[in-house]
Amino acid sequence: MKRVRPWVSAVFVLAALTMAFSGCVPSDGGGCGTSSSSSSSTSTSSSGGGANAIESAYAATGPYATTSTSVSGYTIYYPRTMTSGHPIITWGNGTGAPTLSYTGLLTHLASWGFVVMASSSTMTQSGEEMIAGIDYLIQQNATAGSIFYGKLNTQLIGTTGHSQGGGGAINAAIDARVKCTAPIAPSPGQIGQVKCPIFLIAGSADTIVSASLVRSMSYALAKAPTIFGIASGMGHMDFLGNAGMARGYLTAWFMYQLRADARAAQAFTGSCEICNNPNWTVEKKNF
Repeated sequence: MKRVRPWVSAVFVLAALTMAFSGCVPSDGGGCGTSSSSSSSTSTSSSGGGANAIESAYAATGPYATTSTSVSGYTIYYPRTMTSGHPIITWGNGTGAPTLSYTGLLTHLASWGFVVMASSSTMTQSGEEMIAGIDYLIQQNATAGSIFYGKLNTQLIGTTGHSQGGGGAINAAIDARVKCTAPIAPSPGQIGQVKCPIFLIAGSADTIVSASLVRSMSYALAKAPTIFGIASGMGHMDFLGNAGMARGYLTAWFMYQLRADARAAQAFTGSCEICNNPNWTVEKKNF
């Protein structure tokens, strides 16, 4: 009998979940919905103290109010008021999961100044849809009359996604235009071909794409600078909604890599907050 791989069988679980899904799943605080205020009260340590102050700061809603728009095959989440130089993040859904299932996280990233191009496809393993999303935003940045005209930094592009979309994020990161990637509980991709920095995220309680699978099929094969973080107690479905406890460091990663944010960088370098956070198990190489 042909073996059914865990990220393929996940389609049945995700499909059942999303049939009953009615919106954002808020957990551990943070933004839900299609807009966010310019300030947040979700983090008491965002202004300084606390052992995990960086995580808390970036788990809180960012300084931008947000909105979204739909184009054929995509939903775009972005700051309501844009200036210029906004980095691009392209997103891939998990197997059978609609973009709605991740609205909390995608809105949250937009609140930190990113323009997030989220494919509507629920089969994103190839990364092709995510690369097409990059192409679209680059075109829009150069198109007079577009709401994105002259607003984007097309040299600062990241990829992320969940489950099958995490595998797609890996494959899309092979594109030379991509500067970093953060696959979440990813199915295997061509990670050995990725040259940009990688933040692999897994959950210790994930029984669909287990942390051990991510370690053996992704981390072990990565050649680029890579951080592998396992979130304690997180199951595969806990990454839906606003990504729960993974949200803070995921946001910090993109702020570090795409916005040269010195505080966010300290989550991964120097004293490496995530390395000393008891809720995370971390491995690093080539970093």
